[in-house]
Amino acid sequence: MTKLTGFVNIIKPTGCSSSDVVIKVKKILKTKKVGHLGTLDPAASGVLPISIGKATKFFDYFLKKDKEYVALVQFGYETDSQDSFGEIIKTDSKIIETEMINEVLNEFVGEIDQIPPKYSAIKINGKRACDLARENADFEIKSRKISIYSIKLLQKCEKNQFLFKVHCSAGTYIRTLFYDIAKRLGTVAITPVIIRTKSGLFNTQNSITLEELENTGKILSIEDVFNETKKIIVNKDIAFKLINGVKLDISGIGLFPLGEDFFIYYEEKIIGLYFIEENILKPKVFLYESN
Repeated sequence: MTKLTGFVNIIKPTGCSSSDVVIKVKKILKTKKVGHLGTLDPAASGVLPISIGKATKFFDYFLKKDKEYVALVQFGYETDSQDSFGEIIKTDSKIIETEMINEVLNEFVGEIDQIPPKYSAIKINGKRACDLARENADFEIKSRKISIYSIKLLQKCEKNQFLFKVHCSAGTYIRTLFYDIAKRLGTVAITPVIIRTKSGLFNTQNSITLEELENTGKILSIEDVFNETKKIIVNKDIAFKLINGVKLDISGIGLFPLGEDFFIYYEEKIIGLYFIEENILKPKVFLYESN
């Protein structure tokens, strides 16, 4: 198998898991070291960044990045999974109008508590919650803090059906967000369509389908993805210290930018993505490989 490093930003189709996409990318690119940078529900579609080779070291870095979604919400139905894939467990005849939604949306902007759905990939004592739910096991998922930066009602599509755009923190469950909004409105809802349009530095503009990847085999380099991140070239002495894990005090060295992430290179080889904390160079992602 070929040794590759970089990213592919796949538009995941509805109905398959993020792991399914990773398996297909491995087969297409004929390489083993592949992983996604944040799960997308099987019922959702859209941007699913995939890392390859040493770019898999960016997993933690991207996992914490903001996300953006477009969601179609249908009021009046509740399923056990909060999407259209589950079984209907409740219906409600209340008619929801645009004005009613706009009156409550601001209550869900900012840092809020959210209880993730039982049909999710969250681990409970080593097992995925969705697997436990299918086994009818009795378990609870704890509430956690998430951040909703904005919710915009884009349009009313038809009776009790609306289209929204959401900008949120990592870890947000969109179907649960609208389940909670429906509850606030005194009704129930499902989210039959969720499309992720942005995940960190990845968006629909730099995305491709699995079919396009199969036809071209083209991947994005680390430089392609981080094209706006500063690059600092260091001399052999500094490079040697960083490669060997020496804590480098940059006091008096005016080479490095403050308050932002930057790549450090020695000659044409990436050492890693760094930041400065208390005048010490610290790696966010160490990438150097000797060969």
